[in-house]
Amino acid sequence: MVQNIQFKLNAYIRVTATKNMRTTLLSKISLKSSLLELLILFVAITMGFLVENYRETYLEEKRSERLLNSLHVDLQGDIIRFDEFTGLRKLLIDDVYHFIDDVEKRGLLENDMKQQKLFAKAIFNWTYFEPNTANIEQIISSGALRYLGDDELIHQIGMMQSRNLLLMDRQEREQEYFLNYLQPMMHQYYNFKWINKNYVRNWQSFPEANENLVEVNPKEQRMMLWKHSDALAERVMNLFENYVFILRSSHVVNYDEYIEEMQHTIEIIDNKSLADN
Repeated sequence: MVQNIQFKLNAYIRVTATKNMRTTLLSKISLKSSLLELLILFVAITMGFLVENYRETYLEEKRSERLLNSLHVDLQGDIIRFDEFTGLRKLLIDDVYHFIDDVEKRGLLENDMKQQKLFAKAIFNWTYFEPNTANIEQIISSGALRYLGDDELIHQIGMMQSRNLLLMDRQEREQEYFLNYLQPMMHQYYNFKWINKNYVRNWQSFPEANENLVEVNPKEQRMMLWKHSDALAERVMNLFENYVFILRSSHVVNYDEYIEEMQHTIEIIDNKSLADN
């Protein structure tokens, strides 16, 4: 009887031990599987981030290259336009001096077509240069500078932007002088009646209408609305002398260096393109 009970007890212990071993083994297998799944998930997420980061960097680099190429085109076009602009500025200074010399020689004339035309050329031909800034502003504001990978180019783009701002500031000063001093004189003394016969009524260009004044007013009556006085003549000439001084100073202060900065920026972009290829 005792032996039978001992046998059953041993059998029960063996069965229980076997079950416990199986449970422990399954638990270990389950834990390893969970750890493996977590590891796979971590690797997948990490790879996803890396791929997305690479993709974003690649796209931004390509976008920066396109903006840089567009800036290159802008600068090439601006150099041509700026060269034309500076040529017109030199002609304007010559026209102003033609008027000054005529007044100094003959005084202020009311009924004289030649002097009226000289006045018109001197006062109506002020222009300004507006650079193409859309691409350089987008390069700076969009963060594309981070992807250019060229410290010299990044510095030069900053210099070019600074030159654009200096140029616009200088031209605002010219415009301020024109609006405050020359335009009031034009309104007071220039007789618009004759130029408007063709410029406004017949829609001719201003140069064409100015050349056709003799047909409109053959007797050259009341071409200007001033009467000569030495004091007025001196004041008019001095206002125009100040005008050409400002125009000439723009070349000295800004224009020559502006051309150099554009050319230098183009050169750096070209060198970067050669290095990348």
